[in-house]
Amino acid sequence: MPYVIAALVIVGVVSALNLVLTLAVIRRMRHTEQHAAPAGPPLLPLGSTVPDIRGIGRPLVIGFFDTECHACPGQLPPFLQLVADAGYSPSQVLAVVSGPNGEGYADTLRGSATVITEPANGPVCLAFPNAAFPAFYLLDDSGRVRSRAVTVAGLGAPVTA
Repeated sequence: MPYVIAALVIVGVVSALNLVLTLAVIRRMRHTEQHAAPAGPPLLPLGSTVPDIRGIGRPLVIGFFDTECHACPGQLPPFLQLVADAGYSPSQVLAVVSGPNGEGYADTLRGSATVITEPANGPVCLAFPNAAFPAFYLLDDSGRVRSRAVTVAGLGAPVTA
C-alpha cells in the first residue's frame, strides 16, 4: 500500500509541474504575439517608387504571376476584371509572367496588359522584392506604390483612367 501512495504522489507532483510549465509557455506566446511587429506581405512598401522599366515606363497596375503558383490561375480573372473596370489601356498595365510555359498566361493577358515573360530571376522580377506569387501593385501617376497585395481583392479601388 505505501508504494501505491508514493506512486500517486509522484504522478500528482509531475502533473502539477506539467500544468505550471504549460501555463508559462502560453503566457510567453501571448506576450510574443502582442509585441511582435505586424507581418505584412513581402512586397514593396507603400509610398516607395517603382523603378522605371526599360521600354515600358511606369504603369499604373502591375501584376506578377508564376506558372508554378497554385493561386495564380484564380487571380487572372479578377486582375483582368480590375483592368477592364478601371478602363486602363494595355500600356498602363504590366503583367510579369515567370516560370516555364508562360505562353498560356501571356496569351490570356495580352490585349489587356503589356506582358513580360521572364524567369523568376529576370531583371523585372529582381527589381521587386516579391517573396510570393501572385503579387499586385496599384501605383499613382508619379510611380509610387499606392496599394499592394497578394490578391486582386486586397488592392482596393483603382484610380480610374
